[in-house]
Amino acid sequence: MAADKPRNTAFAIHGHMWKEQPKDFHSRVIPLQGGISIGNRFDMELLGGASCPGDYLYRSGVLKWDLESGMWGIFRVAKQSFGTRCKKLCHRVTGCFCKK
Repeated sequence: MAADKPRNTAFAIHGHMWKEQPKDFHSRVIPLQGGISIGNRFDMELLGGASCPGDYLYRSGVLKWDLESGMWGIFRVAKQSFGTRCKKLCHRVTGCFCKK
């Protein structure tokens, strides 16, 4: 991240949520972490772990310049041998079928 101007960015993983402050029981649950700049550090623990097996977009929260500058990627969730939370969540919501 360039240090020439006082700009912040944000970080999002589509299809996933986390607590703003992981160690705080009463912390709010968010889908996007803002205020990322030089010297900031954030711990993000995905609620319930990774979601259903598949590919999820992660990106900067600023769409205008950051995406075309390459501040995005694919977060791949692989199927595990012992079942995932997909059985409870995704089958009900999106209809994906996961086998053991």
